Formats: sequence, C-alpha cells, structure tokens
Amino acid sequence: MPTPTSPGQVFVTGTGRCGSTLVSELLREHPQALSLSELFNHLTDMYRITARVFPEGPLTAAEFWSVLSSRNTVNRLLGANGLAPREVLYRPSATTRFQADTGIPAVLMTTLPHLTDTPDELYDELRVAVAEFPDARAGEHYRRMFAWLCTRFGKTLWAERSGGSLILAGQFREHFPDARYLHIVRDGRDTALSMSRHTGFRMAAVVMALHLTLGHDPYADTPAPDVERNLGFVPEELLPFLPDRFDADAVRDYRLPVSLFGTYWADEMQRGMEAMSLLPQENVLHVWYEDLLAAPEESLHRIGEFLGADFVDSDWERRSAAKVGAPSSSWRDLPDAEREELDQACAAGFAVLAAHGVVPMAGTTARSGA
Repeated sequence: MPTPTSPGQVFVTGTGRCGSTLVSELLREHPQALSLSELFNHLTDMYRITARVFPEGPLTAAEFWSVLSSRNTVNRLLGANGLAPREVLYRPSATTRFQADTGIPAVLMTTLPHLTDTPDELYDELRVAVAEFPDARAGEHYRRMFAWLCTRFGKTLWAERSGGSLILAGQFREHFPDARYLHIVRDGRDTALSMSRHTGFRMAAVVMALHLTLGHDPYADTPAPDVERNLGFVPEELLPFLPDRFDADAVRDYRLPVSLFGTYWADEMQRGMEAMSLLPQENVLHVWYEDLLAAPEESLHRIGEFLGADFVDSDWERRSAAKVGAPSSSWRDLPDAEREELDQACAAGFAVLAAHGVVPMAGTTARSGA
C-alpha cells in the first residue's frame, strides 16, 4: 500500500460532461482516496493558460503559490456575473473571505471546498505548507502538494479530476510519469448535448472563436494592440462576450449548434486515445458512464480493483451505487435534423474508440462504433 508521503497517483480524465464529476464525488466517499476536483481546469482558466500552469523550468515556492492562488480572467468574469458553473463549490457570501467581483483563487474555487467545509482555513494551511517547498519543476510541486493533502486528510492515494482534462494528457505524462488514468467515456451525443447547455463549455467555444477572429486571446492579461482594429471582423453575436462588453444576459441566451460540440468531442477523443495508447496498458482503465448507470456496483468494483487491491471496498461500492441516478436528458429527444447532424459529428469519435477496443458492457445503450 502507498504511504501518505508517497501516495498513489490517479487522474480521472475525459472530454468533460462525461460523468467524471459523479465519479469524483463517489471517490470522495472512499476512505482511502483523496478526491481532487477541478484543479487543473481552474488553474488553466478552462485550459487557456496551460503554459503558465506547466512551465518549462523550475518554480520557486512563491511562483508556485502564485499559480495556485491566481484569480483568472474567464472564471472571475463568469463568477462576477452569476454564471459560475455548478461545479464551482466556493460560493461567496458575507462570511467568506473572497467575493465574486474580485475573483476566487483558482485552488479555492472547487478543489478545497470539495475536501472540507472550511475551505478558507485549509487555503491558509496550504499556503504555509507550500511556502516551504524547495525549487522544483511544476510536476514535483504538484506531487508535493497532493502528498501534503493526502497526509492532512489521512489518505493513501490522490485522484485528480478536472472536466475536459483529456486535453492535458501530454502534460500529465510528462510531469506525472508514474500516474495511472481512469478514463470516463460517455456516448458522445449525450456528452455534446450536455456541453451545449453548460456555461463553461459554451464560453470556451466562444473565446476560441474570438481568439481565431482577433488573432489574440481577448482574455489574456496583456491585450494585443490591434484588437480594436480587428473588432470589425467579430460577428455581432459574439461582441457581448468581449471582456469590456460582457453581457451576462446575452451569454445566458446564446446557443451554439449541438453538432459543434459533437465535433469537439470526436476530435478530443481522437487525440486523447492517441495519447492513452502511449501509456502502459495496465495504467489505464476505460469506464463507460452508461455502464456506471446500468451496473453501478460492478463498475465501482472495477474502479476499486484498478486503484489497487487495498481499495476494493464492498461497503463503499454499495453506498456509492445508491447515489448513482439517471441523466436528465438524452440526445434522442432532439429534433430529427439536429439528431442526424449530431450523430454524424460524433462518428469519428466512436470509430476511434472501437478501434482501440473501448466498448461498453453488453446491454448498455452507448454505441461502440459509428
């Protein structure tokens, strides 16, 4: 069994909106697992500033704390306008230290509230601990931090889960060479439908479109000098997403085709499976969300076995299985034309899963091929 100073390392990964949040919540109930939720999603500000979170050279303790405590632009803007996704657990109030209009430190948005009911106090403890870290590359800093948290909460393994973190597979392989991967897969059509209704994913899609149009990320800390000149090329419906024109009502009302997210899911699945194929087979477990819904105890038993023999816990399986419910919507409820476009958009993703032998258990509804 791993010791608290050298805990097991697991990433719960996926494309986002794939059921990984549920898995993270269930792992939080395991007596030996430290469930770290949404850390890298919030540190990278929805995967915009990955280079800052995984820089090339070593970091001092102060530089590492600056990454953890950063109040990043997109998340700050969503929070200040009442648009924070439900996965953000830190909810500002008169009694909290941080407020929405000034921003919430990235590590405090979800990761620490997922562990404790007193996140502000844990934030202070972590700050003191990190201050003692020697200079090191980013991966070593994160591993020290996770080990400290494991010791703090009496756990022997950490499992970090960020929605959409499949996009970071390359960085994870480089900085966490001993990590294992619990890959949550969901029918791409239901995944895309969920993405299309999620503020974070819709915002990420629009910010990417603005970046391509302007030739610069409008949410970057240092605006490009030619942004104003290029505004004439920005479609009118995207103007309310610019930082200095941000309109919360327009953002709430804005809709993108579901098929666009189906294409995104397929592209991420292709890149993700390519990255996963470079890992030792025993270090990866693919679990279909549909299997978890249809056979929760069996699926949780597989997860426990993957974590290690000491993590197989029938009581945890039984308690957690009772918390697994049915999704609230299905891609099958879409109008015929949208359903057909979505099916075509996801075809390449299903094909790559089938090519790698990643298929659901018999009797579940997810399609294993396109």
